Amino acid sequence: MTDIDLTTRALEPVSQFVLTTSHGDNDPHRLLAFHRTFGAAMEAYEIRYHQARHHEEQPEATAREEALYAALAAAGRPYAAAALSRAASVLGDKFNETTFLALGDTAAALDLAIVEDLNGANGTGEDDA
Repeated sequence: MTDIDLTTRALEPVSQFVLTTSHGDNDPHRLLAFHRTFGAAMEAYEIRYHQARHHEEQPEATAREEALYAALAAAGRPYAAAALSRAASVLGDKFNETTFLALGDTAAALDLAIVEDLNGANGTGEDDA
């Protein structure tokens, strides 16, 4: 068994705003990670929609469905990386070193840029403006 409290109330800081829009959060690193993930999902949606609709001549509903699948696939790995990174951050003192490092390694393997965004390695996104 584990001594980590896995109740919904205890895990709320991990799951709430894993990636965030600007609504109610002042963390520019999480906002940067959100925009990176959102941008990738939008790009995947637009590309797949265009391919399905114009090159494969699929009906509108089918093209939108295909595009949504592509957007979800594009967002899955970044969101999982963010969730693991957030869990390590919030619950880090509850893990032994091996588990803590494994979470970080897994998050980085899923999407290194997102982990770097969340850890501040890529600035805030406003640095480039």
